[in-house]
Parts: sequence; C-alpha cells; structure tokens
Amino acid sequence: MNDSTPRSTGFDALVVGNGSLGSSLAVELAGRGARVALIGRRARPFAASSAAGAMLGCFGEVTSALLDNAYGQVKFALDLKAKDVWDDWLETIADGTADPRDILTAKGTTVILNTVGTGAIDSDNYEAIRATLEKHGEPYETVDPEDVGWLDPDPNSRPLKALHIPGEHAVDSGRLLRRLERTAVRRGVTLVDAQAVSVIHEGGTVRGVVLDDGGRLTADKVVLASGVGSQQLVDSVDGLGDCIPRLVAGYGVSATVSTHDGTAPESVIRTPNRAFACGLHVVPRGMARVYVGATNIINPRPLADPVMRDLLFLLECSHRQVRRDLWSSSVAGIHVGNRPVSLDGFPLLGETPLSGLWMMTGTYRDGLFLSPLLAQEFARRLYGDAPELDLDPFTPERRPLEGVSRRSAIDTTVEHMLATGYEHHWHVPTDWQEYLGADLEPIYSRWADTIDPGFTPPPELIASSRLHPRMVEWLRTYYANCRARFGEPERDATNTVGAQTAWGLRVLTAARVWAPQQDALALAAHVLGGEAVPAETTELTAEQVDAYRTLVSRRADRTPLEYLTGRARLFDLELRVTEDVFIPRVHSEAMVLDALERVGADAPRCVDLCTGSGAIALALGAHRPDATVTGVDVSAAAVACATGNAASLAERVPAAVDFVRGDANDPALLAELDGTVDLVTANPPYVPDRLVIPAEWSVHQPAEAVYSGWDGLAVLRSVVTTAARLLKPGGTLALEHYDAVVDQVSDIVAAAGFEAVTSHTDHDGFPRYVIARRAGR
Repeated sequence: MNDSTPRSTGFDALVVGNGSLGSSLAVELAGRGARVALIGRRARPFAASSAAGAMLGCFGEVTSALLDNAYGQVKFALDLKAKDVWDDWLETIADGTADPRDILTAKGTTVILNTVGTGAIDSDNYEAIRATLEKHGEPYETVDPEDVGWLDPDPNSRPLKALHIPGEHAVDSGRLLRRLERTAVRRGVTLVDAQAVSVIHEGGTVRGVVLDDGGRLTADKVVLASGVGSQQLVDSVDGLGDCIPRLVAGYGVSATVSTHDGTAPESVIRTPNRAFACGLHVVPRGMARVYVGATNIINPRPLADPVMRDLLFLLECSHRQVRRDLWSSSVAGIHVGNRPVSLDGFPLLGETPLSGLWMMTGTYRDGLFLSPLLAQEFARRLYGDAPELDLDPFTPERRPLEGVSRRSAIDTTVEHMLATGYEHHWHVPTDWQEYLGADLEPIYSRWADTIDPGFTPPPELIASSRLHPRMVEWLRTYYANCRARFGEPERDATNTVGAQTAWGLRVLTAARVWAPQQDALALAAHVLGGEAVPAETTELTAEQVDAYRTLVSRRADRTPLEYLTGRARLFDLELRVTEDVFIPRVHSEAMVLDALERVGADAPRCVDLCTGSGAIALALGAHRPDATVTGVDVSAAAVACATGNAASLAERVPAAVDFVRGDANDPALLAELDGTVDLVTANPPYVPDRLVIPAEWSVHQPAEAVYSGWDGLAVLRSVVTTAARLLKPGGTLALEHYDAVVDQVSDIVAAAGFEAVTSHTDHDGFPRYVIARRAGR
C-alpha cells in the first residue's frame, strides 16, 4: 500500500514485520480466508531474514549447552518438528507457479571440526551434533575431511573431523522472501510499505497500530513479528512490557562472494556453533557464488551498517578455514542483520496481557527455519483451533527463563570469551589461557551479582552488558518487575549433587587435574559424609554447597585429594592423612606383597623406615598377623599420625605394630635390633632437589618427605646402611625409589652387602622398587 492510499480498517489481522516469520504467518492466515495486512518496509532495514544463510536444519545448530538446558530442549523439540514441514511448505508457497525446490541452494550440510576453536566448545558441540543425530535416527555420514569437496583451508586451520547431514539443506533467503511476498499477494494479503510505531488499544484489548506516516490500521488481532522492531510497539503500551523480556539485537554481518575460480560447494560447509556466534558457514548461492556468514554481537539497538572489525574478521575466517581461493574472490554484497534476542535468550511466542496482541519473535538464530511451523501454529491459535505445539514456556509475559545455574552461565561466558580470542588467532603464551580464565571467572561472577543477586542473564548478555550500561538498566528493571510480580527466582537444581559435580568436573578439567571426574565425585561424597557417590538428585544444603566449592577450588589449585578428604587407602586400609605426612600411593602395594613372599620366618620381625602415615607398616601387620612391626620416622607429626592410624585400625591389623621417632641416618637407631630383623621396608624421600615435579608433591606435600639431595639418593643411602645393620643374614630389604635412578639404587644396595638385588616395575610399568637379600656376615 502506498502512502497515498487510504488506510483500510477492514482487516481481520495485522501482521507487523515482513521477514520470514511475519510473511509466513500472513500467507497462512490468508490461506484460511482472513483479511490480512502485512506491515513492513519493502527494503527491510535491520531485518535478520534478508541477511540470513537460511540453512534448513536443526542438527547442525545443536550445542552441548542447548541440550543441557531445559528450555533449550523445548526449543529444540520445535526445531525437530520444523524440519518435517519444509517440503510441504515449499509446495505451498510455490502455489503451482514454480518448482517448489528451485530455491534450495545446497544438498545437505557438512560439519567440520577444525583446529581453530577450543576443545571445550568446538569438540563438545561437534560431539553433541553427532550424538543428537544418533539419538533421533537422522541419517548422517562420517567423512574424511580430505574427501570434502571444495574444502581447501589454510593448513593451520585444517579440519580434524567431518560429518555430512544429507537432509539439512539451505534456501536462498532473498528468493524465499520474494516468493512469500508473491504468494501473500495472490492470496489477497495487503502489503503496507510502512513501519508500525505504536499499538492502538482500548479497554485492555488491541484495536490496531499507528504507522510512521500517521496512518492507522485497525484489527482485533495484531501479531508482532518484526524482530527487534517489536520492542517499540511493546513500549508504546504503558506497563505492557514490564514482565516481557526486552528484545535486543544480535547484530551480525554476512557477505555474498563471487568465487575467483567460478566454483561453489554442493553442500553447506560449516563449523559447530562457537564463541557466542553461530559458527562459520559457507552456503552455495548459485553458479560461482557463495554466502559467507555470520558474526554475532549483542547490541542494545539494531545496526544498519557493517562494522569494519566484524567484516574483516568474517572474510578472514572464510578463506583461512574453508577455502584459500576465497582470498582472490570478489565481495559481491555485504549484508547486515539483527537477530531478535530476548533478555533471557528465549523466544516470545504467544498472546500478551493485552488481549488480541500476540508476539512471534525473539527466536534468535532460527526464526527463518521455524517460520512455517510457527505460522501454522499461530494461525490455529488466532482462530481458536486446538494448539498442537507446546509454546507455554515461551509465553511473552513470564519470569526470566533460566535453564542452567548461575555458575554454569558464568563458566560458559568465560569459555566463549576465551574462544573468541582463539578464533581471532590471538598470540599469547600458552599458559596464559589458564590465568586469563581464572581472572575472568571472578570478574563475570561479580558482574552478574551487580546486575541482580538472583536472576542471571544468558552468557551472551553477561558479556555484552559490561559494554552497554543501557542493557544493564533494562535487565535490572525487568528483574525488579518480575520479582514484584512473580516473587523471587525459583530455586533451580543447582544445589543437587548432579549440578554441583558437573560444575566441579568443569573446574577440575580446566585446571588439568589427572582424574577430574573421579575427584569431583569423591569430594561430593566427602561433603555428604560418606564414600559412595550419592544420587545426582540428592539435595545439598547451602553450607554443603559452599564446602564443596571450596574443596573443588583447592583441588583445582592442586591440593591433593587425600589432604582434602583427610583419607588415603593402601590395600583396603583407610588411613588418616594430614598435610604433615607423605600421601601413601598404590605403587607400594606390589612392593609389600613381593617382600612378604620372601619372608619365610615365623613371627617375623619387621621395620619400616620413613614410615610417614604408617601405611606400609600397617599393611605388613594386616597381611602377617604373626609379625612384629616397628615404623620409624624423623617427623614427630608423622609418628603421631601413624600412631593414630594404628589405634583406629586395631581391629583390622592384628599384628603388633608400634611407631617410634628416629632418623635413618642415626647409627644408633634401633641398635637393640641389630642383626635380628627379617624384613626392612622403606619408601624414603627420593626426588632430586633440582627436579621440577607437579604441585601435588612440590607444593603441597612436606618437602622433607619428597626431596633428598642433588641426586635424590641422600636419604636412600642412609636407609640402605641402616637396613644392612638391622637385617639378619638372608633378611629382605624392599626399597622404593625414583624410576630414573634404578641402576644407581641397585649399585648402592649391592655395595652395602646385599645379594640377589632385583628391580621391579609398578602397575604403570616403571621401575619402582628394589628387593634384595642380606648376605651372610
């Protein structure tokens, strides 16, 4: 309708927004015989649809975060239904005047996992795509990246894996919009080339809209499907938007490129979603043309012009990650779109508190893909038919939807901020990523707290709101309104064992501890006062959550698990350990069993030097009830710890075991036992002073129990000398040592008067202990 044309008042429905969602709804309503006006500028400024890659698929968009999120799962369920309606929809909008599939531009989608992003995002999302395809029985093929046609990335960005999804195609978004428009006109839809600026209402019911030229259109059904532009109309009704999450812009840049060599891929080639964006994707757009997309920057207001930074980044990614030849190609067009993003990150789908005013927007990245499905559902609802889709979670007026905990949102924000740096090819020292991540976590935690103590924005908005004070103001206002209307945030599942251990696993994995899942579960069991891991649904008190997080943080700082729980095991003996003693290790079990096999005497006399927690001495006593065992350590704290363990294990260790304080270098140590002992065991400190070892030992365990001179053999030499004095002829020495000095240890033992000196490996296959027999005097 031109500006000179009188405005009609005889409409059944007004659809505000002529992108894919609004145009599809207008077609569907007109197909039911409704008199419809479709309102929107023909040029579609700021629209997302005209700048979209228009990939028709849901599986390629899957992320691990989406499937971990309860509301994300509801949204994905809509995507699954949407994929099944497109064939019929293309027939519908062809209206018998065109080949329904001639606007398809791609035969399937190939997802590549390349070396650009971070494993915590790209690898996880790639696996989430594969697992979801498997779960839903969607056909796909794992392919060798070398066999992906047209793919020719820079070697530094080469793909590691690839899979092809034959059922996920793409359409030319420009042709789709033109076809929707022609179909709408054929069905009698009135096209209004104008912008709606406010809502007309009376008595709690919608009556129409006011246009930017002053004209008025009336109807008792108005649907806001104009993306970010819908916010202006919501704001035009006092109080309407108080508890409707505000729409902000997911501004993005894409480009159409004429290829240098006149070729184009057959399929979509894309990466998994990454770094707050939809992943890099190249979509064929006809002979010698490809679409390259797309960036994503959250902004309070939509942008109409491309930012140089984003355009350069996009084009750089395309030729480095997909095809080097694009470097010499021509940029035929640059497109700017603004995805509608609500303040809680989820769609606004349904009727507002103003009767007759509906919202069909906030779909973020998949509005075009969902458009036929939502158009059919809204047509049903607008005319009183029974709904077929579950849209209740996304009703416009609602408390903020938070499918994950605040901690998860913070962790995701940190991960994606770091991933953005890697995608930009930042050059920082390798170990800086750990420092940067550690620094960002408290920054974003404090920032989320300053926005609201209870409600948490989605990760993209946590990050972007630090740059946009207006967005912070909008978030705070929305949260305050929702708190007044709905009360405090609902308690989520963040206090369950499952949620806390999932957080613990992420933290410990990022800290690169050796067994992150095992440690995360063990600490949860410890906090709950047991050894068995409780059910994931077990609730923790606030105090228990704080205690668990403190322990996980200390473990991430490499405090040994055994110090955090206060317990260690050797065989089936549970030992108390303090930070004053060396932590017993499973390596010692093989040595104890080997040594005891060589002791033939009845009621053997045994001595364990450098006993620490008393673990080896007590193990000897547990396996040989007829033995008499003395444990010796130079540390008074160690002797106290060992004595306490003996008392607590009295029922499990029937042998006579005692502990004394003494120095293995003292020639008078246990002099009364000279020449009478059947077995001497020892796990002395054996790390060379100059050796760099993990913090679990170097920082957190007592230095005197770890280090032993420049070659690591100082205490061991004293142990061997003392053992030679204590043992009777034919007595056995069992001695743990540093694996790299096995030959030196064997020489020291042989030189002290031992024979049958044999080296033995531990359960990892490394030389770990020596057993020898005391020669006759």
